[in-house]
Amino acid sequence: MLKKSFFLVLLTTVSTLTFSQRKHGDFQRFSDRVFFGGSLGLAIGNRITQIDVLPQGGIWIFPQWSVGVGGRYTYRRERFNFDPSSTSIKPVTTTIWGYSGFTDILPIPDFNEAFGVKLHGGFVIHGEFENLYLDRKFFDITSTQGMGWIRMYMVGGGWRQRIGDRAAVNFLVLWDLTDNRYSPYTSNPILRFSITF
Repeated sequence: MLKKSFFLVLLTTVSTLTFSQRKHGDFQRFSDRVFFGGSLGLAIGNRITQIDVLPQGGIWIFPQWSVGVGGRYTYRRERFNFDPSSTSIKPVTTTIWGYSGFTDILPIPDFNEAFGVKLHGGFVIHGEFENLYLDRKFFDITSTQGMGWIRMYMVGGGWRQRIGDRAAVNFLVLWDLTDNRYSPYTSNPILRFSITF
């Protein structure tokens, strides 16, 4: 009940903050077309500790289409039991570096502008390629290869909620089309939350 109440208050607050916004795509200067943002991640558990930093920047080509680039740094510590006859668990750490290119299409950028509904958000279609430099043995112990680059292609969609003239919160569900066995993502689809301004 408390979670539902918190979500309702958050949604009402975000919707109220957006009433005074200018129209989406109202680019008066070149700097209005440029955006920055990204996301941070933290996972702490009995077996895994992971810290993610994913900065991004881009430009609106048209009011409903943007392209951009991003970076990635991940620190991951995982505890493995390499010997089935032993109960000892040994921690192993790795880091992942990489870069990405992405594009976003907003078929309906703002429901209030399109339909008169008091909801200042809209659907987003997302496509991305990501190149990551990582230790392949960490994600597949049968691999004979060590450090190297892997490439992944992801597509998906989600919701982009405006929270100001330039700022937005993005909720995305992405599918890894390559389904690479060395992928650092533990599930497919991948859930992503980011903020841009």
